[in-house]
Amino acid sequence: MLDRHHTISLAEFNKLSRRMSRSFALFVLLFPMACSTTTTANSGQLTVIAEHGLMAELGETSGLICSADTQYTIADSGNSPTLYQINGEGVIVESVDVAKKNNDWESVTADENYFYIGDFGNNAGKRRKLVIHKIHREDLSSEARLTFTYDNYEPKKNELYAHDFDAEAMVARDDKLVLFSKSWLTKTLRVYHLDKQSEEQLLSPVTTIEGLPGVVTGADWDKYNNRYVVVGYSSNAFGIVDPFIAFLSEDYSLEKSFTLTGYGQVEGLCVKSEDEIWLTQENSPFSIAKLIKIRIASLRESIE
Repeated sequence: MLDRHHTISLAEFNKLSRRMSRSFALFVLLFPMACSTTTTANSGQLTVIAEHGLMAELGETSGLICSADTQYTIADSGNSPTLYQINGEGVIVESVDVAKKNNDWESVTADENYFYIGDFGNNAGKRRKLVIHKIHREDLSSEARLTFTYDNYEPKKNELYAHDFDAEAMVARDDKLVLFSKSWLTKTLRVYHLDKQSEEQLLSPVTTIEGLPGVVTGADWDKYNNRYVVVGYSSNAFGIVDPFIAFLSEDYSLEKSFTLTGYGQVEGLCVKSEDEIWLTQENSPFSIAKLIKIRIASLRESIE
């Protein structure tokens, strides 16, 4: 029980506010959209092969990237500006602060030379400049910043959880970064391309995607099958989260989506192998944060 003379600190108040805002967001999202391409996880095409609880530092995991032999994740707003290396059971094996501040980290991706960390969470739609931290893989103390804003972006007109100028998913591919919007208002996914070298950019969508069963929170390029994989969720009026995985063609056409029965707010995704995808789920009143490993039976057949 709290002492009646206890005064809530600013940090405690901000943390409580974030929790309340996230809970509210679950209620304002629309009911899951009907989609003829959706298949449930009970169909046999998706099999959960392992689950591992994440350590306390990763309770608000918000991104995931993996290679053949290791994985990295980050946590979102209110947490330290830290890049975490984790093993196959989700245990932290190394952590390094790679920037001065974590305003709202939402995605991590990488190419051969750099990590790219997206500090572009924008639930309220009020941020003037969105940031991508570019960290050299051989020298984690070497940081550059790519900043951007959106075309036709008017922060004064945006309302909390009721606009399309938010993003939580980014993929490094070839000479560009691919950014997938978290479109609260229209549920129409916007795709943006960013130059890896340009320090300031104005973004316009290169395409839009209809028919996804919710908002997108994570993405990766599946080099084994030449397609993008995205993860996200929708929620009904009671705040019950319905996460999904979807496959997009190289030119961003929606091919197939799967609901993930029994899981919560999934935030990170990486393609581990030809038939294996790993996800991170942040904690909630109903579940601890998790690393989830999913096998897809006959991936090519599942999207035909």
